[in-house]
Amino acid sequence: MRSNTACPGLFRIVPARDGGICRLRLAFGQLSASAARAIAGIAKRHTKGVIDITNRANLQLRGVDAAGEAALIAELVAAGLGPTRPEADGARNVLVSPTAGIDPVQCFDALPLAAEIDAFLQSDGIAERLNPKFGVSLDAGESLVAIDHPNDIWLAAMDKGRVALGIAGTVEQAERGIPYLVFDEAHAAKAVKVAVALFLELAGADPEIRRYRDLLKSTPRAEILARLGGDLSRESWVRPALRPMSHVGIHPQRDGKWFLGAVPPLGRLSPAMLKDLAALAQTYGDGTLRLTPWQSVVLPGIADAQSAAKAVTAAGLIVDPALPLASIVACSGSTGCASAFADTKNDALALARDLGALGGKTVHLTGCAKSCAVAGTADITLLAQAPGRYTVFGKDGDDSARFGRCVADNAAIAEIAGIVTAA
Repeated sequence: MRSNTACPGLFRIVPARDGGICRLRLAFGQLSASAARAIAGIAKRHTKGVIDITNRANLQLRGVDAAGEAALIAELVAAGLGPTRPEADGARNVLVSPTAGIDPVQCFDALPLAAEIDAFLQSDGIAERLNPKFGVSLDAGESLVAIDHPNDIWLAAMDKGRVALGIAGTVEQAERGIPYLVFDEAHAAKAVKVAVALFLELAGADPEIRRYRDLLKSTPRAEILARLGGDLSRESWVRPALRPMSHVGIHPQRDGKWFLGAVPPLGRLSPAMLKDLAALAQTYGDGTLRLTPWQSVVLPGIADAQSAAKAVTAAGLIVDPALPLASIVACSGSTGCASAFADTKNDALALARDLGALGGKTVHLTGCAKSCAVAGTADITLLAQAPGRYTVFGKDGDDSARFGRCVADNAAIAEIAGIVTAA
């Protein structure tokens, strides 16, 4: 089924320059080895063989053959990869840490809470009224969290027992003083459900109000929060710092085992690569894969981490955070998207060849100002102006500037390695 909407889904194949796009929403970014093998086979049969990891830890199957759309959808549903009912597909937007439940520093296991909220979002009378981009994020204090990812409702552990809840923003903004609510951890699920219900009440039948941020144009944030109960706080709250690039490489779990973070070059998998990952998850890990909002994948439950790292590297993924391609993200670019001004994927590969270690800096190439590949702001952003030419921005913490401070304007890709190194 094709649609004019810009947001693809399992039952909504959206046309692009390189063919149809099917967005496969995965529960909390997780999939079993058997599900991964099923996706790989389906992509091989019905697409051009391109599978992208999205910034919400989902998968996009690109180049879907128009004649094979119905078969692709039917096979994905038969593999157990669909929602509880077709109408609920767009509502499955609950973002959790890729290390939820296994992280040594977590305040609580976010997965049961995420499952309860996900079931609520898919329920009759709720799912049909939510925009496909309406999202909820849960931060249980893990060491690996996308705290700069804007969501309609965000929940974050403040300590063992208390959680903060905010709307239309991020945990990073709460650190800078925007108001948020404080709840007991036991009331977290109810608080999120009430926040969803309040949004639907305030949005009413107005088609222009799609997200919580739309409500803020006419209603102050504190006024909306006051209707949710809880304790309103305006105090700056500082979340424990995250380790740069901690989604890449070998890291300890709370059970004494290890997880391995691996990056497919520029967040793009082939069916063969996904099939290999499924096999490696069974050989070395617990038989599951966890996708990340940084276009990478985590293999949890590993006992022999060094052997697993060598095998994953041999499969074509990057496990060394010092390598440039570990921290470079690029959108689909002009080969796949009519909005893009440059071939960001090939330009990113050229840039990586010229760069040395980035020291934890993230670099984002975006073909247009929509910034589809990165939800927050990278340390360095390259905004395409024309084929092979970009305006370069450096992140400076100013929320009013979408990409930060302009470092260089209309620079050729061959010049940018030096600019990035100096920025």
